[in-house]
Amino acid sequence: RYNSYVLALLEGFAQTTRQLRNVQSDLDELKDLRKKELEQFRSISEDWMRREGEYKAEIKRLELTLAKESKDGVLSVALARQESVVDRSESKRFQARLKRMSISQEHGKLALYTLK
Repeated sequence: RYNSYVLALLEGFAQTTRQLRNVQSDLDELKDLRKKELEQFRSISEDWMRREGEYKAEIKRLELTLAKESKDGVLSVALARQESVVDRSESKRFQARLKRMSISQEHGKLALYTLK
């Protein structure tokens, strides 16, 4: 009398279990993909920061040369900095965003920060 209900229940349980396994598999794939993307982003970010450090060092060398060779000395460097298009604080903001991303990744949270 209850056999059909029990069979339907067992069938439903098996189907739900299969669906759960499929969803878990998809989730694992997405986690792996996200991890690879974060590693790639970190690698690109580290490369960018290294190159930015090289650019800053070059700017510093040029400023020292300008200060040495110019008749106005340090004044000419100050004037050149005032008219510069280089945003000296953007690097610090970028590094702070990377640090926040890294911290939230360590805590297992999904961090979606937009880079300006």
